[in-house]
Amino acid sequence: MKNVQKMDLNSKEYLVENLVIDDEYGVIESNATIQEAAKQMKSLGVPDLVVEDAESKKVLGVIADFDIIQNVVAEGSDPGKVNVLSAMYKIEPVRLKTTVQEAFERMQALQVNVVPVVEKDKLIGVCTIQDCWSYIPDKTVDSVGLIPITNTRTAEFWFASTCAILGFVLGILLPLIGAYGFFLGNQADLLSFFGFAEIRGGIIEFELFEARGIDFLVPFASLIANNGVIWVFLIINGFVILILGILGLFSLIYASFSDARAIRTGLIVRKIIPFLLILFMILEWILYAVAFGSAVPAVNVTVDSLGLTMSIIAMLLFLGAIYRDYVFRSKSIPTTEVK
Repeated sequence: MKNVQKMDLNSKEYLVENLVIDDEYGVIESNATIQEAAKQMKSLGVPDLVVEDAESKKVLGVIADFDIIQNVVAEGSDPGKVNVLSAMYKIEPVRLKTTVQEAFERMQALQVNVVPVVEKDKLIGVCTIQDCWSYIPDKTVDSVGLIPITNTRTAEFWFASTCAILGFVLGILLPLIGAYGFFLGNQADLLSFFGFAEIRGGIIEFELFEARGIDFLVPFASLIANNGVIWVFLIINGFVILILGILGLFSLIYASFSDARAIRTGLIVRKIIPFLLILFMILEWILYAVAFGSAVPAVNVTVDSLGLTMSIIAMLLFLGAIYRDYVFRSKSIPTTEVK
């Protein structure tokens, strides 16, 4: 009799025994001092030591160089007198049949890098949080998305990074350097707006912080006296867009990288900063419309179609990076036969 089962490439649950257990580790006995532990770390060239009971050889925990700095040096204690037990972190060892997910969660909960691996109560090595990273995506099947792919988290990282970089370039960097603007006007129609008695013909482009034409450049700060406080808000909003653009670029890349490594990130990094960036990009267009709509006398300007198109594309790219989870899904093997 045959059973037809649907299986997914990412459905396998990996165990610690599937990892390459690091057998190059150091051990320190529980009756040793911090100074002795530090000397052993230096001698072995390792940042962590497994702490064993001096008599029973039972694993008690792990002491790391960071623990020595934080719990001993920073407290002003004498490393030659403080016992390793007072500075180590206690973590339940894992076994070969422990899942990689569980080992990862133990280290993540304590924000530590190493967990001892034991078998029949005998220490056989250590497992690091880096060892677990590439195996974590295999725990959960990603069934949401349009494009089937084997490694969804890696694909989502590169997709989000590409979208974030392109969005920053198209929506912020190019209008900053004057590649295109937000509104266009003819210099001859803007004599009173700029407060000039004489001006040459040609097109003026209103960019992120200035109005630019042929042999013509006026910072927005020069427009405040004649055209109102709205230009102050445009200047401030421009700086906010620039700051949020840089923060949003790095937050989207970091959030997608963290997802690929199963590292938790907060809502601020994942959603709030990128959404604020999009909001202020929209606000820039609104402020421009208000500035020209309230100008006295009225000014004759038109929307820069290239600038509007690039701005919309940039915002869509940022949204794509935010909602990268809905782009890719795990590729599955349709059926497999089990006799």
